[in-house]
Amino acid sequence: MITWGMVGNSHDASIAVFKDETLVWSALAKDFSKIDNDPHLNPELINAAKQAGGWRDPDEIVWYETPWLKTLRQWWAGQGWLGKENNIQKYLKQWNLKCPIKYAIHHHSHAAYGWYTSGFEDATILVLDSIGEFETFTIWRATDHLKKIYTQRYPHSVGLFYSAMTQRVGFKPNAEEYKTEQLAKKGNWRVHYRKFMEELVDTRMPFRLRENLHRGANWWRPELTSEEDLANIAATTQHIFELTLVSISGWCQTNIKADNVVFVGGCALNKTAISKLQHIWDDIWIPPNPGDPGSCIGSVLTRYPKHLDFDPDVWYNKDNGKIKTK
Repeated sequence: MITWGMVGNSHDASIAVFKDETLVWSALAKDFSKIDNDPHLNPELINAAKQAGGWRDPDEIVWYETPWLKTLRQWWAGQGWLGKENNIQKYLKQWNLKCPIKYAIHHHSHAAYGWYTSGFEDATILVLDSIGEFETFTIWRATDHLKKIYTQRYPHSVGLFYSAMTQRVGFKPNAEEYKTEQLAKKGNWRVHYRKFMEELVDTRMPFRLRENLHRGANWWRPELTSEEDLANIAATTQHIFELTLVSISGWCQTNIKADNVVFVGGCALNKTAISKLQHIWDDIWIPPNPGDPGSCIGSVLTRYPKHLDFDPDVWYNKDNGKIKTK
């Protein structure tokens, strides 16, 4: 049986190919299109996935999130009714993919990807991203199975906060957060910390916002425009993000008492913040492509949960252009 896990129609499209519940190959759309953060599938990616599966079409597809829940949240958030845009069956037909489609929950896909590739026997799983359906941050306990023990919901999101401030300092949100992370090293977090806590951030654990930052934060303090101002904004953003992760880790150490941790979701890409947690945890696992692209693997693992003998080379090797399979 050939199962494809799929991400797309939003950003960072990707496909994972499973043969009889064994992962054999995965890749990002951008590996073939050369478009950073490419949100859409493309013929080259589809053909490569078919090749990895022995030139067979998939028997089933597992989509990384649940479209009707996403549509409901978008409507609730004032974005209008986007049911047609979220019609995944119609979206996939343009590539002649007509097999049955199953749908996972966004954060469950993240958690499954992190846990079942970690090699740990016991761990805390932390999923932090901008937003998945309604969830923005979840904590899971993982032993012989995954159990969700905490969830935080939109609009309170440390990921949305970081992306909004990425926009505020002049970078592209949901794509160039790494530039904010680098800019922060040039600034002083103390300069604007009080402003942030009085005007933007309510608390750090659980993380709560005073304003809904889903549409960005260009409106905030427009008088702060100099290079020094922007560096200080980035520094404060990074500092609050780090404090939040430290607070979350401390809570987990007290209440879950697992020695190892798995970080997944887009926030796991912030290496500076993750490095501040090494003294808290015995071991930290962040799988390759921990943001939405990795959920092409995680989506399938929500339906067929088992630990993988995970080889990072199962990801498409874009450097030599070869399709690697186990």
